Amino acid sequence: MALRTENSFNSRVKRKPLFIGFCTFILLFLVGSFILWQRYQILLDDRQSEMEAIIDVAEQNIDQSLKYSYSAALSLALQINEKGKIENFDELAPQLVDKNPNIDAVQIVPDGIITKVYPFEENKEAINYNILEDSTRNEEAFKAIQRKRMFFAGPLELKQGGLAIIGRLPVFKKNQFWGFVAVLIDFDNLIDQTGLRDLAGDQYKFQFSKINPVTNREEFFLNGTQEPDESYSEKLILPDGDWKIYIIPVDPYKPFYTIIPVAIMILVISGAISWIVFNSLKQPAKLQELVREQAGELAKSELHFRTIFNQAAIGMVRVDSKSGMILEPNKKFQDILEYSEEELKLKDYKVISHPDDLSENTALMQKLSRDEIREYSLEKRLKKKDGSLIWVRINVSPLWEVGEEVSSHIALVEDISARVMAKQKLIDNENRFRSLVENSNEIILIVDDKNKVNYYSPSLSKISKYEEIDFAANGVLHYIHPDDQQILRSKVEDAYVQPNVPLSDIILRVKDAEDNWFWANVTLTNMLNVNNVKGFVVNLRDITGKKEAEMNLVKSYELVMEQNKRLLNFAYIVSHNLRSHSSNLSSVLELYEAEDSEEEKNSYVQLLNKISKNLDQSLHDLNEVVSINTNIDIKTESLNVSNFLNQALEILSLQIKSSYAKIINEVPHEMEVLFNAAYLESVLLNFLTNALRYSDPVRSPVIKLSGYKEDGHWVLEVKDNGIGIDLDKHGSKIFGLYKTFSERKDSRGVGLFITKNQINAMGGTVKIESEPGIGTTFKVTFK
Repeated sequence: MALRTENSFNSRVKRKPLFIGFCTFILLFLVGSFILWQRYQILLDDRQSEMEAIIDVAEQNIDQSLKYSYSAALSLALQINEKGKIENFDELAPQLVDKNPNIDAVQIVPDGIITKVYPFEENKEAINYNILEDSTRNEEAFKAIQRKRMFFAGPLELKQGGLAIIGRLPVFKKNQFWGFVAVLIDFDNLIDQTGLRDLAGDQYKFQFSKINPVTNREEFFLNGTQEPDESYSEKLILPDGDWKIYIIPVDPYKPFYTIIPVAIMILVISGAISWIVFNSLKQPAKLQELVREQAGELAKSELHFRTIFNQAAIGMVRVDSKSGMILEPNKKFQDILEYSEEELKLKDYKVISHPDDLSENTALMQKLSRDEIREYSLEKRLKKKDGSLIWVRINVSPLWEVGEEVSSHIALVEDISARVMAKQKLIDNENRFRSLVENSNEIILIVDDKNKVNYYSPSLSKISKYEEIDFAANGVLHYIHPDDQQILRSKVEDAYVQPNVPLSDIILRVKDAEDNWFWANVTLTNMLNVNNVKGFVVNLRDITGKKEAEMNLVKSYELVMEQNKRLLNFAYIVSHNLRSHSSNLSSVLELYEAEDSEEEKNSYVQLLNKISKNLDQSLHDLNEVVSINTNIDIKTESLNVSNFLNQALEILSLQIKSSYAKIINEVPHEMEVLFNAAYLESVLLNFLTNALRYSDPVRSPVIKLSGYKEDGHWVLEVKDNGIGIDLDKHGSKIFGLYKTFSERKDSRGVGLFITKNQINAMGGTVKIESEPGIGTTFKVTFK
């Protein structure tokens, strides 16, 4: 009974070969169509992912370009003083424009009226243009004022010609709108600087659009690019300019075209198999002929498959799963690696794979061989014939059934180098920024309003020697030099009322971990209202070397000027005095030769002798001055001023006693200075001798000597009650050579000149206070 039922079924099957063949075709076509649909979705997802990666990079590039523009505008805005004037526009503007390829012009726009532009010739047509009164363009300007931050208007046609984007930074003075600082970016320059054309390559195009604030219609600005179809594009919205950037596939139907050959292959194979089933059921008697026909059909199908295989738009390769040798590469795969078919058939997959990617690939192949998995996908690097590397995504499927002996597998290979490079560029930019911060010679701090340090850069320990720092315990001013604390207080107050505005060039002295002071150039920015910051950002740069160099330069300049002054004075003295003696000698000799009387000649000889002695004294004085000013190796040592003063008073004891002088010595015994011993003795004797010599004839001399510290330096003060000097009349000549201010015959005007030179040579200074009939005070400040 069972046999009869089976025969009955077979009989019914054989009577309906066309129906069975049709059902077989439908079944195979549906299965193939499902697989094809899945592949189509994968291609669409891959393209979408690639567009997202590219537009992410485009966003980074545009954002970076706009930040450069913002920095330029901010630098210009900071030059506007409290009166709303900018004095150095002509010097600063060329630096901002010529050194920044991201911007093409800058403008100063007080009250919305363009008053200054650079470059001038190309933009002079815009001068006196009031943007706030132009109803066709002022909406975006008012938007910048309302938001109180920079807003990028355009692209729009400029008054002076050309299509540009205008970034307007509103400036407020005392919370009142002052005007704008604007930067102009040529639209083509923006596209070039952000590299949109390079990112698009030959597979995509970019389109740039915005909503016209007057017509409320979307306008497109890139020529040669169609309006975006939302079905095949990825868009990016930039809020700072109300712009949209689209990335559009050049061939939106490329994924569809890619699967057409496979669809044809599925259709052909389904039809071939259905035809085979139909014929096998229709002609069971002609089995041998059917086998031959089937072989022919299979050969034909293989030819079709091979044609599709070789002409596919994606790389395909058949690989021996046991040895790893390449069996069949298609044309696209050969083009990707730039090898010929014969060259590839001599290689295994390991030779063309990057060594670092082999372990993962081998592990997946082993799982495939053990039937643990039936397919896998992998992103890896392949080596081209010229040795360069490309990134590919491979999808591998076995060509044996589960349980059968391992034979070969087929891999679909897709070049994804552009997408990988776009992602790597994004990573590199982030790493570069992090490296700049971590390796900078500038300390970066983020301090909250409670004086807690939330972040400090690694350069903190290198510059300040603090391993970590927190101002909460001691307060910020603990680390600032007392003379500079008021500067910091003032800048912090300014920062509170100017959020997000960098306050730069704050010069302070800062204490390091070893309690030493170093000079720093500080920039302070209030970012308390910025998420992920919520504090004051402090940029601190060590400028100790520069500051010390500046101070040393000033000291050197003062020293050179003083030396020049001395040299000029000395040259004048030498010229004047020696010329006087020479003239006297010549005159007396002429008289001597003209005189016949021996008695007169003898008087002239005596006169010559007197002139000669005066010349010798002048040369002696000048030689002593020269020795003081040219001796660069003067021996200095720590000297006790009180001991040297006692010696000088002992030397002058007879003069003091004979003139009934009263000496008041208040020089402390601990007063020690770095000085030359001979010079100190000479200085003390000169001051004491002058005080005795120029005493008032109607009263007894009183000489008061005192020593004290002033600004960290010892000061010696010698005060007398002598005849005094009229400083209004003789003040500029007090310490000149051969300058006398009394009628005493023994006054030569040398002592004070030499004394001042000796003090100056030791790095000290001397000042005089005097009044006729009252007395004179000399104050010597030692180094």
